[in-house]
Amino acid sequence: MVQLFVNAALVLTLLAMAWQDFRYRGISWYHFLTLGVFLCLSKGRFTSGEVLINLVFLGMVFGLLTAWFSFKEGRLLNLFSAHIGLGDLLFLLCIALYFSFSSFFLFYLLSTLLILIGVGIYLFWSKPESFTVPLAGLQSLLLLTALMWSWGQGQELYEFNLLYPYW
Repeated sequence: MVQLFVNAALVLTLLAMAWQDFRYRGISWYHFLTLGVFLCLSKGRFTSGEVLINLVFLGMVFGLLTAWFSFKEGRLLNLFSAHIGLGDLLFLLCIALYFSFSSFFLFYLLSTLLILIGVGIYLFWSKPESFTVPLAGLQSLLLLTALMWSWGQGQELYEFNLLYPYW
């Protein structure tokens, strides 16, 4: 019964995050807090080593992104001022609490690729004058899809390992 409540809360939180990001291009801070808490409750156990590895990976990704955009602009810049929203980072920090490193890496890679492809197709066909990507909202929908798939399979998503499925 408790797991059903946690799962329902996750669904509602992820839907609310997606809606806010699509509508306002921003997500209220309490949704990140709620997401982090319910993901930890869903997992049932907390392994600081996995979280640390995920955080180091995120640090490397955001460090490389900062270096790349700074190189392109010819000056050191704040990545969050023009290129990436703070909500995108907060969403990734929340899911870093939930996934093992291999699952986190795969989710990050696949969700980013799917979103890039989808946004590329959208921009090709619609050609808007200005456009921002609701990255956290789109990733929340992808996480919701993955969670619902795993619940349907009777498997926990944080345990799913696409790289070594038989271990």
